Amino acid sequence: MKHFTLALALGLFVISGMAQSVANSGQQLLQDVPQLAPALRTAVPMPTKAIADFSDRPQQPLEGESTLDIEHVMSREMIVERQVIGYTQYDLQSNAAIDDRMAGGANAISAAWTMSLELTPFSDRGTGYNFYDGTAWAEIAYERIESTRIGWPSIVHTASGREVVVSHPGIDTPLHMAWRDAGTGSAWSEASIPSDIAVGKLWPRMAAGGEDGNSLHVICVTTPEANGGAFYGGQDGALVYYRSQDGGDTWDIIDHIFPEADSTQFFGFSGDTYAIHARGNTVALASFNDFSDSFVMISQDNGDTWEKQLLVDFPVDMYEVDMGLPEIGEDYNEDGLFQEFFNADGAGDVHIDAYGQVHVSFGSMYYMDADTIDGTTSYFPGTNGLAYWNESMGPDSAQIIAYSFDYDESGTLDFEDEIAAYFVGCAAFPSMATDASGAMYITYSAIMENFSTGAQNYRHQFVVHSTDGGVTWNTEDACDLTPDIDFDGYEAVFGSIAPDVVDGKLEIIYQRDFEPGLHVRGDEDPIDINDIVHLRVPTDDLGDCSDVEFEDWVGIAEAIDPADINLYPNPADDQVELVINRPGAHQVDVWSATGQRVLSMQTTAMVQRLETSQWAPGIYLVNIAQGEYHTVVRLAVQ
Repeated sequence: MKHFTLALALGLFVISGMAQSVANSGQQLLQDVPQLAPALRTAVPMPTKAIADFSDRPQQPLEGESTLDIEHVMSREMIVERQVIGYTQYDLQSNAAIDDRMAGGANAISAAWTMSLELTPFSDRGTGYNFYDGTAWAEIAYERIESTRIGWPSIVHTASGREVVVSHPGIDTPLHMAWRDAGTGSAWSEASIPSDIAVGKLWPRMAAGGEDGNSLHVICVTTPEANGGAFYGGQDGALVYYRSQDGGDTWDIIDHIFPEADSTQFFGFSGDTYAIHARGNTVALASFNDFSDSFVMISQDNGDTWEKQLLVDFPVDMYEVDMGLPEIGEDYNEDGLFQEFFNADGAGDVHIDAYGQVHVSFGSMYYMDADTIDGTTSYFPGTNGLAYWNESMGPDSAQIIAYSFDYDESGTLDFEDEIAAYFVGCAAFPSMATDASGAMYITYSAIMENFSTGAQNYRHQFVVHSTDGGVTWNTEDACDLTPDIDFDGYEAVFGSIAPDVVDGKLEIIYQRDFEPGLHVRGDEDPIDINDIVHLRVPTDDLGDCSDVEFEDWVGIAEAIDPADINLYPNPADDQVELVINRPGAHQVDVWSATGQRVLSMQTTAMVQRLETSQWAPGIYLVNIAQGEYHTVVRLAVQ
């Protein structure tokens, strides 16, 4: 597609039909994908900055109810191993693209996430971490691995056996690195990644590669003005690159700005809207933008030189907020104005397979800038479609491989009036992996038409796969990894898959709670404890992925301290939160005063919400058991 500068585009307004004849417009991409009805395709404001640190939030208990009357019909033939491996109350794992939070495979798997178990201002925030040694995950850790407060960890394994975590510690500091021999239990070493520029660095992403497997490739953005930073290299949020060829001991490339992404082509980059991966000497990074080109950069020589290819060619060069877009876009909401522009939703991933081919996935999005005096832009959160691209397809030629399903087959997506604010599309947060044969697996989070709180719809975690290098996908049979025979009212987001599939097992973690949306950003829901859930999914059984059974890890049962069990509120009205401050799976049975069992379920959650609205007022006995051990707590329902 030909680029237009703004002045030229305005001058050629009368031939705006050119924009409708491009080979890969958003309308053509999404024409066969379920969407909201046009009248419901509402634009809402985009945030003016990404969240880098913290701010005070309300701390009252959650409100709202879960809809539990949906019945799943499942033969449950595929067994998915599931375990809660961590907790966090700081629930913003990313502003957009999720970084690599899983590393390794088989008998050495590391998992990392942003964690805080204190209330705002989250002074204990850091990397939550767990390790699988081939037999079991370690006990849940309640302290960060770093000696200083950080956020946004990326974790990798090097060929030498080192595990490395890179994160950002503040708005005016260099990036932070922690490392040790993978899973050894020894203390973590810590250092800053060297830099010669004064402005801070935020939201890093890291990949491990190189001829010997010990090179580290790191990208981030310089701290934007809105986050307390300053312009660097003429950009408000410059994309910078760092490289170490010895596992992080020394760094031979620092503070590098790519000429293809400098101030002559981009005003700056937003936090978390990029991804990086490496395999051998091939390195690829992708940038997923809104009002500028989305692109991929590929190096075949371990980061020495790079070539750029376009993923989405935004038709106006160097567009600034409130400048005013010409009507050369598309009429996504059918209001008669062609001012909606298709691009990536900011949340994407990039991956290199065993044959060296580069693959990219990202959520679809429409943007507009209708009000040219308010300093903001808008996006359409109801946009539905997960896009995929690889090198063989050429520039600006993605295809749709997954989406939120129209479960009631009404012809449109039928959501509640409000979509939880993650600032991404309906199918979003892709994370990519391949096995040695080149088979590809992409996890993503999709809004569920058939599960809601009554105010917002839940997101579930899915996986879609291709066995022919990305030519075809099992789009219609994508596997919902979230439903449970006991409870379906889960919000599952920020899924991250280990990039290398070992022994036919997908290793996935995601963040789970009971409320759509976030506490730290967007909806600013009241604070709650979020589970970090690990799933081990057998690839051989993905043909039966509509029939999922979860096998919860129980571990070694230990005597239950009654102080570890709490109910809030007690007395309860419509619902109560059962807090089980212990690891592993627990059997929960609730008995009325007349001896009737009103609830029986198994849970691995630290906080399990129980619906009590249909229970008669009175006293109930809540029995919590693990193996041969149990304790009973009294609950009053009024």
